[in-house]
Amino acid sequence: MRSSILLFIAIFAISCGSARKGGGQAALSDTLYKARYAAKFEIFGSGDSLVLRVHNPWQGAANVFFDYQFAKNPERKPRVICMSSSHVAYLDAVGRVDDIVGVSGRDFIANPKIQADRTPDIGYDNNLNYELIVSLKPDYVFVYEVIGENSASTQKLRQLGIPVIYVADYLEQHPLARAEWVVAFGAMVGRMEEAEMLFSEIATSYESTKDSVGRIGGIKPRVMLNSPYRDVWYVPGDRSYIVQLVEDAGGDYLAQGVDDDISRPISSETAFTLMSRADIWLHPSIGENTVEKIRNQHHRFACLPVVSRGDIYNNNARSTPRGGSDFWESGALRADLIIADLAKIFYPQHFPAHELYYYRRVE
Repeated sequence: MRSSILLFIAIFAISCGSARKGGGQAALSDTLYKARYAAKFEIFGSGDSLVLRVHNPWQGAANVFFDYQFAKNPERKPRVICMSSSHVAYLDAVGRVDDIVGVSGRDFIANPKIQADRTPDIGYDNNLNYELIVSLKPDYVFVYEVIGENSASTQKLRQLGIPVIYVADYLEQHPLARAEWVVAFGAMVGRMEEAEMLFSEIATSYESTKDSVGRIGGIKPRVMLNSPYRDVWYVPGDRSYIVQLVEDAGGDYLAQGVDDDISRPISSETAFTLMSRADIWLHPSIGENTVEKIRNQHHRFACLPVVSRGDIYNNNARSTPRGGSDFWESGALRADLIIADLAKIFYPQHFPAHELYYYRRVE
């Protein structure tokens, strides 16, 4: 299918590559790009083609990888559909947002070009408009899986003869690992060199902020995350993406204790005990845009010192009218801006020139 763009191989391998299904032999003779932070992709190549290898692209996957082969310099631009807003951000960053002919959940995508062009919305989850997808004639669809390889939507796309490419950026634990996926997207659309340069700049900026925070010294601000949902307070594990950001920005995460990247529930008593010690409260909830609303959410909030001081910040400064968040879109790439925001929140006197980009103080 459209071999001038995509010399497409979906090689499914298990047991560290000892078994393969379908396709031909991928060109794996040379390592073209060895990821510095990302654990979910590698890029190999030989001659005029390259191979993107995606590892374990859903939760709980082990010893699974998919190989996708592309022309290094495609003769024409591909037509692609993005199932996640982060995919849009990566393509936009390498100057290829025009390749996108369809998106999932357009109202929740912040990218101005997607909104201005009214890019067709193909639906989401189990409510995809397959007739529309076929009419858009995509060369491939970027998908993400949560629980396994053969979701109903992925199976249906394959039955329709539409190639799918697994993207595992959301499973990366380090913020720069997610950002590094811009290199994978650059490789897929013939803009790998530009993507590498961009990622290098982002990584340098991120590490510079981290180093600056590390030189401050003193007591770190204690940080609490999230808020109760139906009387249950979920907090991220110690190896999660957001906790890595908090710690790299010089914060002391109060709900430490589980060496995992999965969120877990804690009791209300535990949560409010931790909250009573918090210097900073992040992500109270998307809908609570004022301190008054937060106080009204639970009678115990009004008594918390962090609420009385107003040291509450939400990551919804850049949102769509329907509630989409650019934090999870372009923020997947711009880890340097997120850590800069957090450093400003935690140590405002040390970063006077920075203006918050993804975060805002809840007033």
